[in-house]
Amino acid sequence: MASSPVRLVSAADKLHNARTVLEDYRIVGEVLWKRFNGGKEGTLWYYRAAVDALRKSGTSPLIEELDRVVSEIECLAENNA
Repeated sequence: MASSPVRLVSAADKLHNARTVLEDYRIVGEVLWKRFNGGKEGTLWYYRAAVDALRKSGTSPLIEELDRVVSEIECLAENNA
């Protein structure tokens, strides 16, 4: 299991990336998923799995914010299905 500082850096990196995905998704829509090898399903799975893995060692405001952003991406993706 990664140390707390490593988990926080990982969470911060994933949060930054997820916020960028959310912002771009609002601008370009479904075409966004072509950027990712995993497509829509794989990318959504990856971010949800990241939240779940980070939470296994505890939570923090950073991880909660990541969860919120990932949930928003999932909601938009579901509404655009």
